[in-house]
Amino acid sequence: MIRIAQLSDTHFLEDGEEPEGGFAYNTAEAFDAVRDHIHARPRQDLVVVTGDIADHGRMAQYQRAAAAFSQLDAPINVCPGNHDQHATFTVGMGRPTIGTSRVIEVDNWCFLFVDSNAGVMVPDETGRMVDPTEYDDRLHRSGALGDRESSWVRDMHHATGADHVFLWLHHPPAAGGLSRDDGYTDEWRALLPDLTKVRGMGGGHTHVPAQYDFLGCPIFVSPAFKNNFDLDGGTTLPPGYRTFEFMADGSITGDVHLVQDPRWPRRPLGRAVISLMRGELSWDDFNAIVARKNPAS
Repeated sequence: MIRIAQLSDTHFLEDGEEPEGGFAYNTAEAFDAVRDHIHARPRQDLVVVTGDIADHGRMAQYQRAAAAFSQLDAPINVCPGNHDQHATFTVGMGRPTIGTSRVIEVDNWCFLFVDSNAGVMVPDETGRMVDPTEYDDRLHRSGALGDRESSWVRDMHHATGADHVFLWLHHPPAAGGLSRDDGYTDEWRALLPDLTKVRGMGGGHTHVPAQYDFLGCPIFVSPAFKNNFDLDGGTTLPPGYRTFEFMADGSITGDVHLVQDPRWPRRPLGRAVISLMRGELSWDDFNAIVARKNPAS
């Protein structure tokens, strides 16, 4: 059995900085609580962090993240999210105690770390793939693989001698109203039938802990540190993480853990917020409602 803990959407900030979107938990405080929660459990073989490590993709935010991750008592491997920026992510996470490996094989399992932002990257004058000039072109996408990343996933899947493959990535496909890019889900519809060894995917991005099925593949979505939502119950949720057990026969168990603490009460969500996250409202519609309710802003 392989034990893995998944963190996601840590959204680290510098001291005194406002979070993107204007509201959030204290993510450094949330990390401390999650760290203690993990350390109270059986030791993990690996800790995976599936993107949005920094809230704005800035170097000082990665320095804070690296200092935090080094407190975990297991190997760490990370992949980027849409809030991250390629160059600063690569430098900031390139530490002896933090891995950025894209393929990890353990026993008869192969773990592939997919860059679900790869499709928004553009070539520079040397042909190297870099972030688009406008950060918002990356920030406001809900995933894009592109031909290169799709081919890489297919090639690594076919190359491994492992019996079972699991995909770690930031953007879970087919996340309903929480994912506003149908083209990304279509990319997975075209790719996944070729990946016969894939037993599941672990993602983040939505800030809504979930488990659902996509083309017969179980999708596990981790809680976030910045803020979490229970759309069915209509409340916020405390920060949290997931744990997994990967068995030799290819079976997987994945459990959500929320840090129950008075610092993070379950507050009611407004109807507009729920409608936005379900995909029933566009961001423009939502912002118009907020402007009507708060004309001074």
